[in-house]
Amino acid sequence: MFERRRVAVVAVLAGVLLWSGCSMLFMRRPPKGEGPVALGDCTRSLAAPIIDSVVGLVNVGVAAGIWGDSRGAFDSDEDYDEYRFYTGLSSGAYAVSAIHGFVWSEDCRRRNTLSEQAIRDHLRVLAAQQRSDR
Repeated sequence: MFERRRVAVVAVLAGVLLWSGCSMLFMRRPPKGEGPVALGDCTRSLAAPIIDSVVGLVNVGVAAGIWGDSRGAFDSDEDYDEYRFYTGLSSGAYAVSAIHGFVWSEDCRRRNTLSEQAIRDHLRVLAAQQRSDR
């Protein structure tokens, strides 16, 4: 029994690491703080969180038994319940990844806009200084 539990824990941890979602694995989050950031310092794209959302919803459907393998495809009810549990756990990981991805992307876009506005303001000040120097 103890060996089976240890294998299950290792499988869960490996699954969480490997299936933690595109956002957690591939997005660059904005640097800490509230100041402006330059383009390229973080990920603005919504592709990763959207993929995470779709995969998470599919996993919710499988965990709920809406689609996927039926109970008859498993050797026992316990195996089927484990399958649904781990699928539900995976959908939770994708949901967390999607939420982080959406938040990071929105924060990155907002802070990029601040950066672009700061650059425009700085150029306006420089132009005004050059005109006054003439």
